[in-house]
Amino acid sequence: MKMPTSIPTEPRQLRNGFTLVEMLVVIFLLGLASAAVVLMLPGGESGVRNDAERFAARIAAARDEAVMQARPVAVWTRASGYGFELRQDGQWRAHPDAAFKAYSFDNGTRIAGAAQSRIIYDATGLPSAPAEIELVNEEGRSRILVSASGEVAVAR
Repeated sequence: MKMPTSIPTEPRQLRNGFTLVEMLVVIFLLGLASAAVVLMLPGGESGVRNDAERFAARIAAARDEAVMQARPVAVWTRASGYGFELRQDGQWRAHPDAAFKAYSFDNGTRIAGAAQSRIIYDATGLPSAPAEIELVNEEGRSRILVSASGEVAVAR
């Protein structure tokens, strides 16, 4: 058995470029990444959705305030906005805290079908009645749900 003593000097043929399979994998991955980016972009409902989430957070804070202060807190709505009232000395008065000041929508959002209505949270955090508040504008709509137990959620 004879062992080779030299390395062949013939140049190996180098592969330049990519195979079709490699190109298809890259295109597929780019497609997935671009789809993820498009899905993360805000839709047309972002304005009304933001208003609904802000309003829902303030309703939940009003519920917490009623429990912490051991006195009723009311949330009132009308087509153009909403506000909060506190029961003091046997009367409903505008809530004195700046976090609960009345708010009027300024971006075309309104509360659908809103004759003035009111949700009253008692000292235990339970609402006077379950409620569904629908916010709409030209771009979309969002609903705020207040359950009988006082939980607040935003639904599409």
